[in-house]
Amino acid sequence: MTPASITQATLALGDREGEKAMSMRRIATELGCDPMAIYRHFPNREALLDAVADSVVDEVPAPEGSAPWDERIKVVLSGMRKVALRHPGIASHVASRPPLGPHGRRVAGLLFGALAEAGLPPADVVRAFQALIAYTAAALRMAVDAGERDARWQQVSDAMDGSPGGDLPVVGSAEQFDYGLRLLLNGIRLEGERTTT
Repeated sequence: MTPASITQATLALGDREGEKAMSMRRIATELGCDPMAIYRHFPNREALLDAVADSVVDEVPAPEGSAPWDERIKVVLSGMRKVALRHPGIASHVASRPPLGPHGRRVAGLLFGALAEAGLPPADVVRAFQALIAYTAAALRMAVDAGERDARWQQVSDAMDGSPGGDLPVVGSAEQFDYGLRLLLNGIRLEGERTTT
C-alpha cells in the first residue's frame, strides 16, 4: 500500500457510494487491510480526505496561457466546480477545505497570476483570491445540497412569482454559478482599472 493507492481507493469508494461511505474502517475493508495500516500513511481521516481532494483538483484543466486574465480564472473555477461535482464523495470536502497539496497550489498559482494581470496591487490580489475561493466553495456547497428543481425551489419560485427577470435559477446550478462569477470578475476588473488610473 502507498499513499497514492489509498487515495485512489478512497476516491473510487466515494464515487460509488458517496461521502458517508468514506470512513477509515470502510476504506480499510475496501483495501483488504487493518485500519491501522492506513494510519501509517495518514494521521487521520481528514488528512486522507485532504489528499483525495487534492488528487481530484489535478483534473482541473489548465487554461490557455495567452487567454485574457478573466477567461483564465473562469476556466479554472468552472473546472474546479465541474471536477468536484463529478466526484460526489469528496465534493463537500473540497468545498469546506480548499486543497493545499501540490495540485491545489498549482491551481492557486494560476489564479494569483491571472489576478496580478488584472492590475490589482499585491495585497488586493490576495483579497480577490480569497473572495473567489469563498464564492466557489459556497457555490459548490449549494450545488451539493441542492442543484436541482426540487420542492423547495418550486416554493421559492412561487413566492417570487411576478418578480422581474422571469424564471428563478436553480440554487447551485451552473447558470447561477456563471452569473455570480461574472459579477465578481467585473468587480475585480473595475478595481484593477481604478488602481492603474
